[in-house]
Amino acid sequence: MIGLLASLILIPMAGAFLSYPLKSRMGDRIPALAAGLTFIIGIVSIFLGYPHSNQYFIGQLPWLETKVRLFGFLLDPLSSLMLIVITAIGVLVVIYSAEYLSPRNKDHAYSEAKGGYYFWLLLFIGSMVGIAVSPSFLQLFIFWEMTTMCSWALISYHRDSKSLFSGFKALLLTHLGGIGLLTALAILFVNTGSLAFNALDSLTPNTRMAVFLLILVAAWAKAAQIPFYTWLPDAMAAPTPISAYLHAAAMVKAGVYLVARVAVSNDGISYAGGLILGIMAVITMIVAVIMYFVQDDLKRLLAFSTIGHLGYILFGVSLGIMGSTTGLQGGILHIINHGCAKGLLFLSVGAIAYATGSRSIKELSGLGSKLPVVSMGFIIGLFAVTGVPPLSCFWSKFMMFTGAFEIGGVAGPVMGVLVIAESLAAFAWYLLVGHKVFFGKVSERADTAARNISPLITVPLIILMALCFLAPVIGWPFVQYLKIGIFQ
Repeated sequence: MIGLLASLILIPMAGAFLSYPLKSRMGDRIPALAAGLTFIIGIVSIFLGYPHSNQYFIGQLPWLETKVRLFGFLLDPLSSLMLIVITAIGVLVVIYSAEYLSPRNKDHAYSEAKGGYYFWLLLFIGSMVGIAVSPSFLQLFIFWEMTTMCSWALISYHRDSKSLFSGFKALLLTHLGGIGLLTALAILFVNTGSLAFNALDSLTPNTRMAVFLLILVAAWAKAAQIPFYTWLPDAMAAPTPISAYLHAAAMVKAGVYLVARVAVSNDGISYAGGLILGIMAVITMIVAVIMYFVQDDLKRLLAFSTIGHLGYILFGVSLGIMGSTTGLQGGILHIINHGCAKGLLFLSVGAIAYATGSRSIKELSGLGSKLPVVSMGFIIGLFAVTGVPPLSCFWSKFMMFTGAFEIGGVAGPVMGVLVIAESLAAFAWYLLVGHKVFFGKVSERADTAARNISPLITVPLIILMALCFLAPVIGWPFVQYLKIGIFQ
């Protein structure tokens, strides 16, 4: 098992270095092979070590064994769920990129070698796997900072002034969060002599709250929550497949994973800590949905949607801390449900831009008759992300709505009502945008759409459409075992 989990990190990283110098079609095949092997090994590892209840696998590298758990591999229901999201969406994005980064792209024609692009993307996949299987805060922090570097390089990929500024902004704001996490780990180690995930329970209540708040700052910065959210819409300067991976499975999901990991590893986090997390999540959702109404770029619209949905995940974790296991399970199930829906939406928008040369809502209408598969992908993603049954996000949203009222008191119902209102507003605006872009009279831009889109673009869309129905079924076997403090 240690060998399998080690290969999950080593294969994409080896693939990154092998891909860098390649310029022929092998420059697309080697990355796809590396990402595909990572996905297959990830699924095999999960099946071999299928985690039941509070059972989990922890392995230390023989030459790095210490009394304090620092380096090794962790496989439990939470890390298993993350591995599925990271590796499945990773391989789809790599396959999609082979055609998207081509001279046929009307939005941005690519003619240069893609070695640098695949280098950073595969390194990104390996780093995210490293976060998911880390058995300690120290190892997680190392991979955490690696994802920061990868996102900076990929956001800046086009090397124009906008891309370079956006990449630098993402690097600066997320690294500030990293400093918060590093400070939290220093306080934790000084007071407990440990960097294990459950070490917060060994702290005094006041110190535990201080460390938890510093961890929240790190997570808020990484997951683009209030007040750090502005870097994520600007990060849309990246190639669209990178935006898809960034939003669906990487970088921002690392932030919510950190909070979820702390929550399921410690049962001493106070109600006040959960309330702070919940209030900030609800504020972020409301700000994000307000920003929907002034967006013309489809990618920026999706970026603000992601900010709100990451707020949903943190909201679910906050409900767990405040006493609702249903809310916690819904929040963590939302990781895979939102990942599949948002990946589908981003890749659909990428295909629209590839075929028409535009992402402007004002310039596009009547695309349904021109790009039927792509249009179907966006519409299914629209219904999935807004929570229309029986699609993916309905189930996790329903569990969180239930959890909000389950905790009772004043805070739960008030937050629950606000979150329901946000969900209705988001659905209404998405529906309006979808109707404008895909129905009605065919616009000039839509009329020029390329008819024959490569299967390298359409097949990932079809797979993600299916996953928008199947994601809750895939995620529930893992989520059902999760509750606060179960992994000690």
